[in-house]
Amino acid sequence: MLKKHLATVLVLISFFMWTSTALAAEITVQKGDSLWALAKKHGTTVQKLKEINGLTSDFLQVGQTLKIPDQKNTESKEAAGSKESASRGSQSRMDSLIKFATSLLGSKYRHGGESPKGFDCSGFVRYVYKQFGVDLVHSSSGQFKGLSEKVDKADLTAGDLVFFGSSSKNINHVGIYIGNNEFIHASTPKTGVIISSLSESYYSSRYQGARRVISD
Repeated sequence: MLKKHLATVLVLISFFMWTSTALAAEITVQKGDSLWALAKKHGTTVQKLKEINGLTSDFLQVGQTLKIPDQKNTESKEAAGSKESASRGSQSRMDSLIKFATSLLGSKYRHGGESPKGFDCSGFVRYVYKQFGVDLVHSSSGQFKGLSEKVDKADLTAGDLVFFGSSSKNINHVGIYIGNNEFIHASTPKTGVIISSLSESYYSSRYQGARRVISD
């Protein structure tokens, strides 16, 4: 009987030691936080954050409390992961980004706007990417010049930014490529946020190039 009791105590001690190691801290979500940024900051993964917090969505609310896994434990698991798994994680991130961007279809156009109350083209791009831990300038020409990774039109993938203007020195419009030769953008005060085709004559004649924001 005593041996059974001691064995139970040892099991409980081991469990609590594992718990305190696996969950090193709790944080409160602040304005501008995203799962991607928090995972990078605390040396863990988005999937791990979602698992230990029981999250089914990639989006957070200000004031929300999150458990942060132990960094050493996470690093050892990540080291054992394959390159293929990392690629799938990156693809999942882009899938979530495109899903979030398309959820804003129909939002109003507002010059200088960068919130669901109203967007201009670069404000829309900035708002979408900010939810995923990337802070871009609020300027289509600034995004074009500031992002260094150029992408050929034939190599476009979902999440790439596509730029338009009368020349490469006069960029005045930007959108997010979503696949199938289409992009989502805050177009005009009349249409708001819509999906357009790169094949449309207006855009094909003004297309000046693309940039990749997040690499694999």
